Amino acid sequence: MASRFKSVILRHTDSIKRSNLSGIKDTIRSRVTTANHDNGYGTNEFINLNFYDDDNYLSIVKCINGGYYIIEDMLKFMSNYNDCGQKHIDNLKSCSKKSKSKVKAQSTLSSYHTTRAAQLKTICAPSLEAEYLQARHDAIQEVIDECRTKLNRIYPKKSSNSSPKHNRTDYMIDSFEAARSVLLNLSEKLEKLKEQKRKKDAALLEAKILCENLSYTHGVKESKTEKASNSRKKHEQQLEEIENDIARSEDEYEQEKKTYRVEARRIYEKCRVLEEERLELIEDILIKFVKAAYSSENSMQYRAIYKELKSYFIDELNITEDLDFWAQTYGVYDSTRSLSTETNQNDDAHDDDDDDDEEEEEEQEEPSSADTTTSSTKTKSKKNQKQDLL
Repeated sequence: MASRFKSVILRHTDSIKRSNLSGIKDTIRSRVTTANHDNGYGTNEFINLNFYDDDNYLSIVKCINGGYYIIEDMLKFMSNYNDCGQKHIDNLKSCSKKSKSKVKAQSTLSSYHTTRAAQLKTICAPSLEAEYLQARHDAIQEVIDECRTKLNRIYPKKSSNSSPKHNRTDYMIDSFEAARSVLLNLSEKLEKLKEQKRKKDAALLEAKILCENLSYTHGVKESKTEKASNSRKKHEQQLEEIENDIARSEDEYEQEKKTYRVEARRIYEKCRVLEEERLELIEDILIKFVKAAYSSENSMQYRAIYKELKSYFIDELNITEDLDFWAQTYGVYDSTRSLSTETNQNDDAHDDDDDDDEEEEEEQEEPSSADTTTSSTKTKSKKNQKQDLL
């Protein structure tokens, strides 16, 4: 009955373990999927703008400089994670130390022999776990320190008040500005010419109005009419020259835009290498952190603790031996009720009967063999039960 009940419990326990493991895997998948959905690309000041227009080249510069804060946020997360881990480590050590003191203070009347040793060994397990966790904590800290060194090298701070920027920021900006200088000059020239055209259009309009008014006015001197006409023609000629200058400048501007586009692309490719290095640094940090925090090596360490305790419980923890130990200590030991010494008793009886006849030896050997078999079977049965439970 007890065996069937234990079998049912074990099957139920295995079912719970499988169910829990499946649930954990589903939870992990769900959270990873959720994280992917949360990875939407938000807006920013350069969204939907053409990289080659105006000073939009600053988008790649600000992208690279902003990388400092991205990495800094990751390092803060890792530091916070490690702080939580250190608190857990300290709590484990404290828990183990306090519990160990309590066991040692327990009355030896109720706490003794292999069961007491098993308690102490189990209570010491958190300290061993703390050692493994400390090693993991230190490994993560190495990742943090290594990344911090690289971050400070790539984004040096010139002063405490200055914002961090990439060590190639000035080079990037100077390169883009040099490439864009001719285009910028042509743009300014065009603006001036267009302003001249607006003024000349206004002057020409006034000259035309004056000429028209004079043509409808009687008694106007011919010299005055001629002067107004010459002024109109002069404005028309100057306007034509300005328009020609604008046309030439626009052609030059369009040609320079193509030249700038090529040069800006070349500079961008250099910036792209810097951005790639930044992203690779983030990738390297994440991989090293995950390896230090969640690799199978950690589960192997937990497994080692489990296997050591399991081995001790199966091979060393012996309740029958404990009962005999207590009985012997307090003077109520009865060898006829002891399973742990039956084999030894049978061996002693066999040695004492060496002088008896052969038939008596055979008669005494038979129960000795049976007792030994019974003791061995019971011992093996208990070991098997513990193995099933573990």
